[in-house]
Amino acid sequence: MKKVIIKPLREFWVPVEAERISPDVFAPLSIEEIRRLEIWEGNRKVTLSDLFMISGDDEPAPPGDNEIVLSGDFSRVKRIGEKMTSGTIVIKGDVGMHAGNGMSGGEILIDGNAGDWLGREMRGGKITVSGDAGEYVGAGYRGESCGMRGGEILVEGSVGDYLGEHLCGGTITVGGDAGDFPGIANRGGAIVIGGNAHLPGAEMASGTITVRGRARVLPSFQRLETVEIDGIRFDKFLGDLVDDGKGELFAASVEDGGR
Repeated sequence: MKKVIIKPLREFWVPVEAERISPDVFAPLSIEEIRRLEIWEGNRKVTLSDLFMISGDDEPAPPGDNEIVLSGDFSRVKRIGEKMTSGTIVIKGDVGMHAGNGMSGGEILIDGNAGDWLGREMRGGKITVSGDAGEYVGAGYRGESCGMRGGEILVEGSVGDYLGEHLCGGTITVGGDAGDFPGIANRGGAIVIGGNAHLPGAEMASGTITVRGRARVLPSFQRLETVEIDGIRFDKFLGDLVDDGKGELFAASVEDGGR
């Protein structure tokens, strides 16, 4: 196993575009070659060694045998693990926007909070967040017809608005609450929310959304029956009927006035 450890040399005041921090990029490179990789800090081109202290194993290894450990505050560092296909990234702290963009394999473990657009258009692999995540988790970027297509995202805390927008596959699990419109325009896949959610599944056409807490449900969803899942009773809805939806919504508690 090839292991590379990265620590910030200072606090960042502007965003850092760090899509080159990925097992696929690091796999064939020595530590010195990794240090010379160019990235952007704001509008300034720099090398990784200008911003980070980098140490670890020097020998090349297949991407799947690479582990990258990021230790410190990476909350302004964006696009970590973009399009990675295998290997592991461990982040011991907060991470910025767009972590795991388009990844198709491997694993990202975040021991902290994650910014907006986590796992954007993800196709495979797994992302785990021990804290909270921002808006548009597992979503598609502006103009995309599909967001997440496969893989798994687990956020142990809460998330912001538009969770899983245009979800087409895969699974997103949130331990806490979700913001407005989780699963909006859902086209497949599954979303499980451990806490509360506001107007889940708007324009939903397929897939499933399960809210274990309280949900305000759109009037365009049709209540079908009451079911029991893992010992919890849920109201089962079909919708969104405005979009000829065939998706399923399960809510443990429906907020008064929501229908």
